[in-house]
Amino acid sequence: MYYYDIILESIMTALASTVVFFSLTAGFLNEPGVFIGYLLTLTAAGIYVSSIRQTTEEDVESECVTRPRYPVVFAAVLVGYMLYVSFTMTHENEWTARTPEPQWGLTSELKSKPGDCHRRPLPFHSHRKTLENYDRFNNILLIVFFSHARYGANLDYHREVYSDYFPNILYIGPASREDSGFDHSYDVFVDSYHSDEDLTDPSYYKMAGRMAHHMLYTALQEQDCYDGYLWVPFDTLLNIPRLEKFDRELFWYHSPWGLPVFNPAQDSSLGLGLHAPPVNVSPDPSINLTETWKGWGSDWWWGDPHVGVGVCMEAFWKVPMHLRERLAAFTNGETRLIGGSADTMYIPGRHRRIFMEVLSLFLETTCFLEIAVPTTLHLVAPHHEPILFVDHWWIYQPPFNASFVRQKWEEGYEVDTFHTFHWGERDGDNVWKANYENVADIRRLLRESAERQRVVFPVRNETQAR
Repeated sequence: MYYYDIILESIMTALASTVVFFSLTAGFLNEPGVFIGYLLTLTAAGIYVSSIRQTTEEDVESECVTRPRYPVVFAAVLVGYMLYVSFTMTHENEWTARTPEPQWGLTSELKSKPGDCHRRPLPFHSHRKTLENYDRFNNILLIVFFSHARYGANLDYHREVYSDYFPNILYIGPASREDSGFDHSYDVFVDSYHSDEDLTDPSYYKMAGRMAHHMLYTALQEQDCYDGYLWVPFDTLLNIPRLEKFDRELFWYHSPWGLPVFNPAQDSSLGLGLHAPPVNVSPDPSINLTETWKGWGSDWWWGDPHVGVGVCMEAFWKVPMHLRERLAAFTNGETRLIGGSADTMYIPGRHRRIFMEVLSLFLETTCFLEIAVPTTLHLVAPHHEPILFVDHWWIYQPPFNASFVRQKWEEGYEVDTFHTFHWGERDGDNVWKANYENVADIRRLLRESAERQRVVFPVRNETQAR
């Protein structure tokens, strides 16, 4: 008959409880350390029981039994590891969120189940209620960026028009709107990364929006849980009845390889080339473009030594090979970058993470916005998924209002979006003044576009108080 003292009874009770505890914990955490601890505890307890049995067999007849040191050691190990598991349970989620491992597009992001993903609240906007029964973009985040802190009517009028259709809008810019008082101090999410402007040095033309893609990265990082993200500046007009027709599971951009979206107003013009000009493909980056660069006005940004191809290629070579091969599939196997307007782009939520990972490589350099963002899209767009072509126009001659769209319609073209749209104009003294008529005119334009697209589309009749 074996001699079991009170310490052994306690250990056996603790062992039974620990088996149950570790089994439940391992299932919840899916942590390798928990399983290792489980085995460690069982081993320690087994060794202890074996040592007790050996001691009691040898000394059961003795009046004085010396207690082995094993119980104290193994009890300490057991208690210590249970403390570790408790700490892991309370900190595991925090560690995981802090250091996510890049996936580099090897797997698409899975849609979260209802209740699994919780959106961060957006800044409060006084006019954010969509029109009744309109829900096309309920799960889309409209990201509206400002390169300069020129808010005022630009933000107010924009919000008045587009919040009728987008219940989720994030305005982001280089400074707060505190000059308009407390009620507007939270209108803008502030991101001032490289937002300074200096146009006095012709050899280094520092445009304020050159690194605005940091705002895009910030918005994607801060606002998870959306089906998609539509990125535009405040001065881009959005033809909502047209955008309704775009598949929100795919990328949208004016890519040279983009697939046009059917337009009933153009009949069979898909094959006639009646579309806005696509974005550009860079020259061979192995050539030193800086040597022959004549400045931004003549040669665009390709050869700029501070933000051009030479800088951008530093990031490009860090992109994993399988993603560079995606881009090469567009360019007939040649190494090229993509450059042009970044004033309208849609990113499906399921590609948010990989888009951020690649964009972050370009943000480690000073690569210009209009090279970094288009190139990133073509690096991450899956081969088997088309990029939907946006008829986006970039204009620098008037009219900078809805009249431009009507002119293009008369010429047989479509305008899905265009930049630059002005919410006001300069008067005779060269002072910029807001023009509220633009709000009413956009609403008339949207009504006209809905008729062209043959869709039922709500338009607010009344206007907000100015």
